[in-house]
Amino acid sequence: MADEIVNMSSQFKGLPMADLIGGPLSAACDAQVKLAKATADFIQVIGFSEPAAPGGAVTTRTASFRFKRPVDSPAGQKDKFFEEEVELEVPLLALVKVPALSITTVDVTFDMEVKSSFSEHSSTDMSASASLDASLNYGIFKAKVHIQGSVSTHKDNTRTSDNSAKYHVAVHAEDKGMPEGLSRVLDILQSSVAPRKVAAPAEVQ
Repeated sequence: MADEIVNMSSQFKGLPMADLIGGPLSAACDAQVKLAKATADFIQVIGFSEPAAPGGAVTTRTASFRFKRPVDSPAGQKDKFFEEEVELEVPLLALVKVPALSITTVDVTFDMEVKSSFSEHSSTDMSASASLDASLNYGIFKAKVHIQGSVSTHKDNTRTSDNSAKYHVAVHAEDKGMPEGLSRVLDILQSSVAPRKVAAPAEVQ
């Protein structure tokens, strides 16, 4: 029984630790590359338009807004209200959220637990009995002898064993915000956003 417990330790030998630990890390690296490519593709498709001709300039995609806003009344017409129509073009990258998801931590947990408990349990019942009666006569003495005996045995034997293993991989991904370079580019684009007058001021009726 002791030998069986010792042999169970051999279950820990030959475990593919390189695959158990390196596999999830390699997969996380591949996932990080795909996430970066997804961000680059999003900027390319949403932020820029296709060139009009092969090798031509790439232009920024914008959203146009037209609205009317009040303006100061011309001289001599202080009792009237005027408004002008303006147009605003805003880069799409400044209006939508750029995905910047990245893997922050990878936790690989491998738990292997070998439980072994042995207890013998077998039931064997055996019994035997015998009796003997005898008479003795010796002169004037007489005697009767009665002898009886029994033998019984009982033995229990039980064997149980339990083995278990757990393998857990946790990957945490988090959006840390857009990269610093992209943030500066958007700041430059936003600084150029200003309303343009498309019509002369008109009196509000």
